Amino acid sequence: MNSLVSIVIPVFNSGEFLTKTLESISKQTYTSIEVTIVDDGSTERKTLELLSRLKENYTVLNSGNAGVSSARNLGIGNSRGEYILPLDSDDLLAPNFIALCVQAFESDKEISLVRTNVELFGEKSGKIIFVPYSFSTLLARNLMVVTSMFKRSDWEETGGFDPQFKKGFEDWEFWINLLQKDKKVHSIDQCLFKYRIRKGSRNHSLKNEDLIEARRLIWEKHKKLYSENFVSPLETFEYKLLEDSMAFKIGNLIVKPFLGLKLMK
Repeated sequence: MNSLVSIVIPVFNSGEFLTKTLESISKQTYTSIEVTIVDDGSTERKTLELLSRLKENYTVLNSGNAGVSSARNLGIGNSRGEYILPLDSDDLLAPNFIALCVQAFESDKEISLVRTNVELFGEKSGKIIFVPYSFSTLLARNLMVVTSMFKRSDWEETGGFDPQFKKGFEDWEFWINLLQKDKKVHSIDQCLFKYRIRKGSRNHSLKNEDLIEARRLIWEKHKKLYSENFVSPLETFEYKLLEDSMAFKIGNLIVKPFLGLKLMK
């Protein structure tokens, strides 16, 4: 297995966590890896100083605070890997994450995406165990985190992440675009991705109205797919949660986009 994997990390004022994220990459058992870091308009001095130092060993780009979708697209467009892995700047990978994903791709050339289960850490602990994949279920609820591996060729075919999704669900919409033509998903039934829950992160600060608008945008873009798969946006689990303001007051907004999974403590 010598295929190059490109890891793309958008950064916005999260330098205090980035070093640990890079350490988790350095511990990968698979070594054919390149890392592209994209500064999405950071203003925090410590983050900017760290990014300046990292330029000695990593490709560091600046997307000018255009949003996480544009940052990821810029990073992917300036990378060379056959396989792409988006990674947020405060999350971690298990040492065998990349090796197992590449092994899956190399064993079945029809696979377009490899996902894993998730371990939560930080201000919340637990595990996210995803239900079996189907495209119709994906239309109703997100079935993978953004740190799932996919092929560069499929990213090119879709046109990348949609920059208009600045306030959530940009990864969900991208998966719908990526997988709509009966593309194959492989699931690794292990918690290989560690998802940090923290105050101040973009996901933690999303508001009810932001998620409602993002959900509406997904439906507007993919009306034909929803119709063909007999999925009504008004009947999806996410929409019902978004209608129920109390659910947002007492729940954790970060894990709600992944409805359809089993959350284990």
